[in-house]
Amino acid sequence: MELRECIKKGFIKKTVVNSNLINSLIQMSMIKENTVRKAKLDEENISVYLSVAYDALREILESLCISKGYKVVSHVCLGELLRDLFTDFNYYEFNRCRWIRNSINYYGEKVDLEQGKELIKKIFKLKDECLLMLKK
Repeated sequence: MELRECIKKGFIKKTVVNSNLINSLIQMSMIKENTVRKAKLDEENISVYLSVAYDALREILESLCISKGYKVVSHVCLGELLRDLFTDFNYYEFNRCRWIRNSINYYGEKVDLEQGKELIKKIFKLKDECLLMLKK
C-alpha cells in the first residue's frame, strides 16, 4: 500500500507530539528487548520471542512517527511513512521482519532456532538504528 493510500484510508493520522508517550514506548521497548535477551531461546519458543523482539522494534518506530506528529495504525503504513520521513530508514530490513512476524502471528509458521536468533539480532540492530534517528 502506498503512502497516499494509507493516509486516504485513515491508517495515518496527524497527532500532537507527546513526549510522555514517546518515553513510555521507549521504556516498554527496552523491557521487551531485555526480556528477549535474558530468555533461554530454544526450538519451541524462538518464534514467540521473535514476535516480542519485533514488538520492541515497532514501539520505537511508533515513537519516531509520534515525534513527527503522526499516529499510524497499520504496520505496512508505518514502514511507508518512515521511509518517507527518514532517508536513512532501512525499509527493506523492516519489511522483511514485518513479513516474518506476520507469518508467525497470523499463519502459525515457525522459524528454526538459528534463523530466529539471527533475525532477533537484525531486529535489535534496526531498533538501535531507529533509536539514534529518534535522538537526532
